[in-house]
Amino acid sequence: MAVNIFKDELQHARLFGKPVLTTNWLIPRETVPDGWFCYDMRGTERDPAAHAELVDYTSYDHSGTVLSPKPLKRPATKARRIGKGDYFLHGEAMDLEAFCEEYGLEVPDNPIKFEMRPAAPEEAALFYALPPEQDEELGTIGHVRIDFGRNGGEFWHTWWPRGPEGLNTPEFKEELGQVVEQLRRGVLKDFSSMLRLCHISGGEISGGSCCQNYGFVLETERYRYCLRCNPVRGDYQAYLHDQFVR
Repeated sequence: MAVNIFKDELQHARLFGKPVLTTNWLIPRETVPDGWFCYDMRGTERDPAAHAELVDYTSYDHSGTVLSPKPLKRPATKARRIGKGDYFLHGEAMDLEAFCEEYGLEVPDNPIKFEMRPAAPEEAALFYALPPEQDEELGTIGHVRIDFGRNGGEFWHTWWPRGPEGLNTPEFKEELGQVVEQLRRGVLKDFSSMLRLCHISGGEISGGSCCQNYGFVLETERYRYCLRCNPVRGDYQAYLHDQFVR
């Protein structure tokens, strides 16, 4: 489960002597404001719920997530040990605005312009190439094909038109660029980020030929963007299908 840091309350805490907000759940990294820092806390094999280490991300023994206006470890440090007395809960829930007011901070802007949700199983067909007549009925404009390269940290992409050229307007191109820019903050940041989101956010859809595929839907006033994630190395790992909503 993930929390919305701009709507949900988190726990007011202190870590390494600095005020922070924490939660037992996950904070999607794309929602973290510029200039703020987000980390995972990790337990031990004997006690997975313990707050033993602070790391950038963890895929196992996740015991909490930390949001901080200040860095809590050096970027090159893979894990910082959380010792006895380093982590203290104040015992009160607090939202981001109240936290900023408490410490005299400017409330940051929400970097997320477009809301994204996991796909429902019955929407699976929207995430694959369809016969021309069905594409026309759905208002399909085209799709972006994406892979992260051999090391998982690149971003190669190509555009495939699938509908009338008249729908590929400057307005659409501008919004598509904004959508991709937002996705690059999170699910499309790199292969590891995509794999992590797929495993925690649901959105399983049928149709994958070699592995489980995952779908995410992002809808705006005039367009619908359907992101299909194919989390396997050595193949194209994502397809962003774009449709004009009449």
